[in-house]
Amino acid sequence: MKTMLLFASLLLAVSCANTNQPARKIASIGPDLTGTILGVSDYGKGHNGYNKKAMRIYFHPKENDAGSYNVVILEYVDLLAMAPSYIISNKIPFIAKKVGFLNHITTTIAAYEANPGAKEGTLELWPLVVQGNQIVPKKDVKPRIFTLAENFDPKNPIAGATISPSNESEPQEIFFPSKDIKKKAGIQYGTAKLAYEKAKLESTWRKSYLRGPYLSQYHRKDDVVLNLGKANDVDTASFVINEAYTARMSEKKRIKMFTHPESAFLKGDFTVSEPRDGMFLFHSVNADDSSNGIVKNKIGLFLDVFDATVSLNQDVVELALVDSEKPSDFLMYYEHPDNGEGTKKAE
Repeated sequence: MKTMLLFASLLLAVSCANTNQPARKIASIGPDLTGTILGVSDYGKGHNGYNKKAMRIYFHPKENDAGSYNVVILEYVDLLAMAPSYIISNKIPFIAKKVGFLNHITTTIAAYEANPGAKEGTLELWPLVVQGNQIVPKKDVKPRIFTLAENFDPKNPIAGATISPSNESEPQEIFFPSKDIKKKAGIQYGTAKLAYEKAKLESTWRKSYLRGPYLSQYHRKDDVVLNLGKANDVDTASFVINEAYTARMSEKKRIKMFTHPESAFLKGDFTVSEPRDGMFLFHSVNADDSSNGIVKNKIGLFLDVFDATVSLNQDVVELALVDSEKPSDFLMYYEHPDNGEGTKKAE
């Protein structure tokens, strides 16, 4: 508990279908699920690392399809191990230049479409994938099943719910703790919950295309590697090679500076479309085959995993480029902290 309190204090200090079934209405599965909540990924005994990890789910209603949602699920890194890098990156940059800025805050990210299931009180979670210029649910796989608690709280309906796996690589179960469920949540969930509560943090999935410079690592202000903009009423993205770094360090060292090694040498201009609300695709204008191959089949999501807008008037949005079939294979870029585009007020 002392360790969890310390982590919370540090965060505060930084100022940081069944196809034969008819279409079901939202009333069939209970109240509106829009929003986000912390949960637990339970991998069971024998898992490499923590058996129980902190995770988060975001629900956003699917347009013109009552009862269905666009969903994002992510897992956090070891928050206790992350805390020093978070503090140093934000408050002590001259030390961060020596030991490294923060560049890992999540371990997996995936996007889903959630549709009412065959059984009352359930949703089928289908992974969202890129198909041409569209983002569509992949229906030739087994869905994950989200199940509401029998006696859910209408004010917090996700609490007590569970999510089943669709394959062996996923947690044996995801569950969302509630006072009626006696399952042990684990230290990672406890740390995350305490940090968000004590530091008055939020976590938000932003739906707007948030323009401006993005960095290789959190708060490394001199390492802009991506510029998001707009030209002729079209959203744009330009991946750039920062020669100030690549000219004076080995390829191996440069790769380590990024969340994903494939980010290190991306280069080229893209236009950006929004096939689904808050989900973006990148289309090459002049990128080489290598860069285009890395980017084109990933879904862009703007997430503020640790959103301190309300408590401290500070937020740094992360752009994640995700592959829902490979949740650990995502690219991540960090909004420049001096850029005001990512603030909620700007949206």
